[in-house]
Amino acid sequence: MRLNISIAAVAVAVFAFSGVSFAGSSMHVKVAKKHCNEMVAQGEQGLDHGSQGHGGVALKHFKKMVKEAQECLGHGQEGINASDASKATKMHGPEAMSMVKEALNHAKSAVDHGEQGHLDVMMGHGKDAMALAREGLTHANEMN
Repeated sequence: MRLNISIAAVAVAVFAFSGVSFAGSSMHVKVAKKHCNEMVAQGEQGLDHGSQGHGGVALKHFKKMVKEAQECLGHGQEGINASDASKATKMHGPEAMSMVKEALNHAKSAVDHGEQGHLDVMMGHGKDAMALAREGLTHANEMN
């Protein structure tokens, strides 16, 4: 009896620390949508401040946009890959994540150029990132 309890305790510990996710697709999709929405909001604020000549503030928002895009991608991919993923998630998810990935690349470029003081180039990449982020969010909102 004592051996069975010890084995069960070890099994629970292994699963708890293994990083195995027991969350279903719908939870990941919900969290991905939240981060995608925030990615768009941060990008919009970056463009707004950058258009006013506030390069430092715009840069901070583009950095936040990068972080939110990464979170969106992580949870979105988990939602797509989950065994209980819906047909809508499997259909719209890959397109959404592709757009978000491209948005992420442009947002990273915006950050790189912003850190170098190239406001115009930063804003160009920011605009591209936003167009892709909005399109990605449109597809992400079709996931469930």
